[in-house]
Amino acid sequence: MKEMIRLSSIKKNYGDVKIIKDLNFTVYEGEFLTMLGPSGCGKTTTLRMIAGFEEPTSGEIMLNEKPVSNLPPYKRKINTVFQNYALFPHLTVAQNVGFGLKMAGVPKVKRGPQVEKMLKLVQLEGYGNRKLDQLSGGQKQRIAIARALINHPQVLLLDEPLSALDLKLRKQMQLELKRLQRKLGITFVYVTHDQEEALMMSDRIAVMNKGHLEQIADPRTLYEQPKTCFVANFIGESNIFYGKVSEITKTDTKVTIENGYLTLQSDKPVFEKQIVNIVIRPEKVKFSTTEVPGFHIPATVAEHYYAGNVNKSVLRLPNGMALKMTSAGDQKLPEIGKSGFVYWELADAILIKTTSDDVFKAVDNPDFSMVNQMGGD
Repeated sequence: MKEMIRLSSIKKNYGDVKIIKDLNFTVYEGEFLTMLGPSGCGKTTTLRMIAGFEEPTSGEIMLNEKPVSNLPPYKRKINTVFQNYALFPHLTVAQNVGFGLKMAGVPKVKRGPQVEKMLKLVQLEGYGNRKLDQLSGGQKQRIAIARALINHPQVLLLDEPLSALDLKLRKQMQLELKRLQRKLGITFVYVTHDQEEALMMSDRIAVMNKGHLEQIADPRTLYEQPKTCFVANFIGESNIFYGKVSEITKTDTKVTIENGYLTLQSDKPVFEKQIVNIVIRPEKVKFSTTEVPGFHIPATVAEHYYAGNVNKSVLRLPNGMALKMTSAGDQKLPEIGKSGFVYWELADAILIKTTSDDVFKAVDNPDFSMVNQMGGD
């Protein structure tokens, strides 16, 4: 695949405050890449550096294999769509959409057909003479997108463009944006803190945390094979056990945790006495009122929450840990207070090696206490 954007060793400081710390990643031509992370992680700052609104403290930004770190925004074939639309309230819809063409010196007689074509593309055909105060929030965002696309940029940057919309409209616009991107084949770089939005729209997701890149991969890989506990928590919900590899056999691997052990498939790349995290997604957790063969842990049903198409349950383990379980919305649930056993398929356990950024440290703790981290905000 052809590279469209490459960030190499990018750092950004504001005085003594390090905002971006040695950022490296590539965006490919025609890709929908999303930068995902909590507020303050540096994703918008990174987007502004790609656009040319901010200069990196050090490092290089390449666009279509050419260095652009020192080029002003208007010399980059990049357009940006902002959360607040940034439209001109005194202009009509058509004048807003055609503004970039006007600034480029395109004659009015040639602008009209291009504006109409773009309005048709965003499904606002016939809206050209309307004023902005006659439009809904979703329609205004479509106008902003049409204006950004009309001069055929190589890259479209979108900084949380849907966050101001209500939930139903936001879902509709997510589908609309993905449709547009596929139809036009333009490289999209999208910023959001909404994990569900990122999973649904993206070809790949770059998960950021505290100014550095945690992991970049396609949505399924991020969800099923997170490399860090932060990614496991931020992409979906997770149950995380902390322990130490105590035994490796030809058939399985045992990890000592507080008050017991967990079992992994033997193909997991670990060595004895290694400190590890084990992630179990809530939808992989199962509960039985009778003892099951193989690996299982005693548990008591603590809570149930109905969420439409799914039920969310909290199961309490003997050491007090709250284990999350998700099941189909039409599935019959055990009564609150009912005792039984939780279990899961060995293949569903995700192994994550510990890092210096792990919240819990127990390398020197012989009890190997367990941590349950709830899903990211």
